[in-house]
Amino acid sequence: MIDTHCHLTFPQLADRVDEVLAAADQAGVERLITIGTTPDDAEAARTIAERYEQVYFAAGVHPHYAPEVSFRDLPRIAELVAHPKCVAFGEMGIDYHYPDPPRHIQHDLFNAQLEVIRYSELDKPIVIHCRKAVDDVLGLIDASGIPGSRFVFHCFTEPPEEIRKVLAIGAMVSFTGIVTYKNAPEVRESALLVPDDRIMIETDSPYLTPEPHRKIRPNEPRYVADTAAHLAQLRETSLSDFVKLTTANAKRFYKID
Repeated sequence: MIDTHCHLTFPQLADRVDEVLAAADQAGVERLITIGTTPDDAEAARTIAERYEQVYFAAGVHPHYAPEVSFRDLPRIAELVAHPKCVAFGEMGIDYHYPDPPRHIQHDLFNAQLEVIRYSELDKPIVIHCRKAVDDVLGLIDASGIPGSRFVFHCFTEPPEEIRKVLAIGAMVSFTGIVTYKNAPEVRESALLVPDDRIMIETDSPYLTPEPHRKIRPNEPRYVADTAAHLAQLRETSLSDFVKLTTANAKRFYKID
């Protein structure tokens, strides 16, 4: 398996990366992508990826950190993405779940990052954080002219009518442990709509531990196996086939050997 989205740099995991990776390996997780949320965080992710063969990283600015990051910092993101173990831009996007940061600040930062990507010679994927903002995210992606097939909407939590819009642009979709929660039936409905060649799995650890381990904190990459098992059952396929499928999708999308 590949945990396509985790945060090994976050304090809940950063002090015991050796232990976390050993547990992931025992659970069958052969590759991990640790995602940068600010320029400094992405540099820390690079350091981990350089240290561990099975770890890759991505570099971007999460919308929650929009007020803290200057546009002058964005060239650092472009430099980090050029690193051979950086497999994607991101995460980036828009989040309306909370009132802050203000929407216009999130929009400006997301637009600025899309501009950096548009003028970059690096043809790497783009990891999207989108919460209750599908129409606005898709509108800005469309305006950027960047092909929809370069995007993955990570930690998808929206209902079926929203995933249909995302699938229409050719994007990939990734699911976390939320899909295993009893109070998330719409996420399961959405997961059934994703074509076999467009679905991936992740933990978003240290958050969102899947059932049956939901009370365990922090979440870890090893638990991506439980999300895979739940989705395989939901989509009425064997776990081994679903793991092969999602692993192949991740390797193709992120150009991982």
